[in-house]
Amino acid sequence: MKEVTFLHCADLHLDRPFTGANQLPTSILEFVRESAYRSLHAIVELAIQQRVDFVLFAGDLFDSSYRSIKTQMVLLQELKRLDEAGIHSYLSHGNHDALDGEWATLTWPESSYFFEEEVEAIPYKREGEVLAWIHGFSYPTRHVNEKRVNDYQRADENSFQIGMLHGNLEGQTEHSAYAPFTLSELIEKNFDYWALGHIHQRAELQDNPPIVYPGNIQGAHSKERGEKGCYFVKLSEAGPLTAFHQTSDVTWHRLSVDIGKCESIQDLLNACEEILNQESFSSGGHLINIEFVGRSTVHTDLLYGNQLEDLLQTLQLNRDLEENGFVWPYKLSLHSMPSWNRESLKQQSGFLQDILFTSDHYEQTNLKEALAPLYEHRRARKALHPVEDESQLIKEAEELLLTYLIESKGGGG
Repeated sequence: MKEVTFLHCADLHLDRPFTGANQLPTSILEFVRESAYRSLHAIVELAIQQRVDFVLFAGDLFDSSYRSIKTQMVLLQELKRLDEAGIHSYLSHGNHDALDGEWATLTWPESSYFFEEEVEAIPYKREGEVLAWIHGFSYPTRHVNEKRVNDYQRADENSFQIGMLHGNLEGQTEHSAYAPFTLSELIEKNFDYWALGHIHQRAELQDNPPIVYPGNIQGAHSKERGEKGCYFVKLSEAGPLTAFHQTSDVTWHRLSVDIGKCESIQDLLNACEEILNQESFSSGGHLINIEFVGRSTVHTDLLYGNQLEDLLQTLQLNRDLEENGFVWPYKLSLHSMPSWNRESLKQQSGFLQDILFTSDHYEQTNLKEALAPLYEHRRARKALHPVEDESQLIKEAEELLLTYLIESKGGGG
């Protein structure tokens, strides 16, 4: 068999809004809004540079059943670029952009093939010879809960067989179980490559044959951290070769600062600035959540008033879009601990020990009963947010109470 080369990407989610990075400067906000388009453009640029045979788009091209004219035109222009370079494209619709959605009718390049709702095999030919069969389907509606993997069958024994499947590996409970499959089911099909989609976190489930989730092409919120892009793949008689390429230019990060090494708020500020000014952030856009860890008296300083918010705003000063990108700290998370030792306090007799015992054995039902009058109060409930993590609320209440008692009276252990 001759070799074929291609790019594999999925979950473009064009027009998807960014969430979780509030109060971005206008210039940065505009930059991140267009980031998925730029990532798609970079994927096409990579395909042209590498002179691949085709590009696979494994589902969720658009973020919703309604596809704006602008977003469709962006995709159309990129597919035209591939067509002009002699590169084929194979596309499927996923649960976000199922075939029953609304969109304008556009004329797509002849070299671009959109899969229909039934699993089908489309040949890729070079000089009249079939080198590969690309198998796939599009979601007819948003919810495809039944297995579709059983409908995939080798088309012949002489060419490469490539499966495109937008679905969920069974056992992954973080995502909706659309078009579920098991790893053994894919391996049994004896395909040469499985181009998966649906899971936004990059994952190589199997080396040979490669079974790959490329992840989405641009992170849209804080849980979609790290590099985003596509896979370059070469299939030949010598075996498969795969390589990930980053194409996104806006990246979410979660980084830690050990406040145990800080003796003051100024020390903490300096440590944060050092992180934000590191060389690896010199280009592209970077949205950063800094987590404070460790044990220090600085921890208790951050509990009072608006210290944490003030520190964040200080770090955000004078940060704007520059020529090569930006660095924006969007959140500070307090996962550190006070300087006093909780286990030592539990060994003491008296009021402090009673507080810790109550905290450890406080039932969540008691918390709901205690808070009920506030949420029932006509004026108070307007200013209150729902309690999402009751155990965290108890922990924070314990820390505030102990901090006040220990630091004001010189207690501790």
